[in-house]
Amino acid sequence: MRVTRDPPADMDRWKGDFMRMRWLTAVAVVLVASLALGLLAGCGGGTTTYTNDEYGFSFDYDSGVFTESTDTSAAGSAGGDSVFKIGFFDENGTKQGDQFRDGFLINIYKLNVKIDESLMPAVADEIEKLLPELGKAFGSGATFSDLTEVKSGNVMGFKTDSTYEMEGTPFKATMYFLFNGDIQYQLTFQAADDRWSELEPSFKQVMDTFTVTGEGEPEPAPT
Repeated sequence: MRVTRDPPADMDRWKGDFMRMRWLTAVAVVLVASLALGLLAGCGGGTTTYTNDEYGFSFDYDSGVFTESTDTSAAGSAGGDSVFKIGFFDENGTKQGDQFRDGFLINIYKLNVKIDESLMPAVADEIEKLLPELGKAFGSGATFSDLTEVKSGNVMGFKTDSTYEMEGTPFKATMYFLFNGDIQYQLTFQAADDRWSELEPSFKQVMDTFTVTGEGEPEPAPT
């Protein structure tokens, strides 16, 4: 059972941020589902480290499986934008039309309020309200697991698993909502059901090595 507290004084300001983000967040899986064909130069096979100094995060991924792309425009806009987004997909994986379906997306949101532990119960409540809207973006028959708290070092947040269908094909996804001060890191992993077990170790590599710097000492993000 989650412990609830009286909301802090700056909760209304944070909720304003989150409400503006709700449809943006719902677009995340659509962006993964619709990664366009614009590719960046491949890095070859093996482990590659991606580092973003501006927003203070890095992770390892298998560049023999995933291709990096900044072209996530196929999903359009939901009334605003994350400050940064990047996608990685398996160009040899599930494809419907000209859209690659298997991969992961990272969205970064800049908040007006620093999120600390006292705000996390309210954050969880807002994410739970968001899940039905996420279901509409995911596809038909979307279901979500209960939120699971994740915390490690200076990163805290929640994760949820989902199942749904797109164009008659069953899919699975895992979403992480991670917070470090006034930055939200949203990671969405998606694959067709029949490829999930194959790609899951590669997804796990990303999360096991996802490291955030800034508010505290660098620590791997939780899985």
